[in-house]
Amino acid sequence: MKRFHNILVAVDTRFEEQPALQWSVQIVKNNQAKLKIIDTIPDYSWLTRKIMPDAQQTQQVLTEEKQRKLEAIAGPLRDQGIDVTTKVLFGKTSFEIMYEVIRSQHDLVVRATKGAKSHEESGFFGTTSKRLLRKCPCAVWLVRPDAPTDFSRVLAAIDPKPGDFENDLMNKTIMELGMSVSKYNNGKLQIVHSWEVFGLNVLKSRLKLGELEKIQQKAESEVNVVLDEFLEHYGLTHSSSNVHLLPEELGYGIAITDLSKQKNIDLIVMGTVARAGVAGVLMGNTAEHVLNNVECSVLAIKPDDFESPVTLKDE
Repeated sequence: MKRFHNILVAVDTRFEEQPALQWSVQIVKNNQAKLKIIDTIPDYSWLTRKIMPDAQQTQQVLTEEKQRKLEAIAGPLRDQGIDVTTKVLFGKTSFEIMYEVIRSQHDLVVRATKGAKSHEESGFFGTTSKRLLRKCPCAVWLVRPDAPTDFSRVLAAIDPKPGDFENDLMNKTIMELGMSVSKYNNGKLQIVHSWEVFGLNVLKSRLKLGELEKIQQKAESEVNVVLDEFLEHYGLTHSSSNVHLLPEELGYGIAITDLSKQKNIDLIVMGTVARAGVAGVLMGNTAEHVLNNVECSVLAIKPDDFESPVTLKDE
């Protein structure tokens, strides 16, 4: 975990437990990193400002209260020698976090998810979490509220592609972070790669059974070669016991989701951004499905050439 040196942790000071902070402290200590703890106050609507004569004073009181709570959290950490700052932000949580990342050049955002029962959307991650995953300029670690203190069951979702240098770098980062977290917690990293032959489902009705099997076998053989070339650096092959090569016969991301549940995974380390021409906007189909269906913590990595669509001009 030597990659992160300037970490931002978003907390909710209304609650006693701060699951996002617990694991972040370990990262900070291991990296001798700087830590910033923030909380956000939503901006009042125009109507609230119109009908509440003391709206500005109320906001000031809330700010002072949150700042006191943040300092109460930071105090014991400073006693441990950790470089901690605190800040109260104003506005829409996801965008204010991203603005602060840009202003202070943070390289990791850690935030607790609200859980599947806390919002109306399907899946475990709400609007704020998904917006951060899509658009935040740096890596994002989303921690489930009841996350274990040790992420011993870690799954690294990789997608090696021949000739794609930037994608190769991102896969290496995913592997290194996954190995680091699992090793720190005395666990064994699980590695998954899901693949599919585009258009194969359409061809099924037009091909004889033998022809279809030959295509599938050839495809798997090609995937094995590419995967072995990537895994060689880590002393692994596609046939290693902790490597899972899964054809996406059911659709994007389903294989990864099913595997994470079978293995009772605590943390998935994965890339989220689809490098498809529009900088910083798209998530890959696999990532979309995984994030809509898993119920574990997620550490999302962006490509080194990722450009966030959010800038300080938007602020």
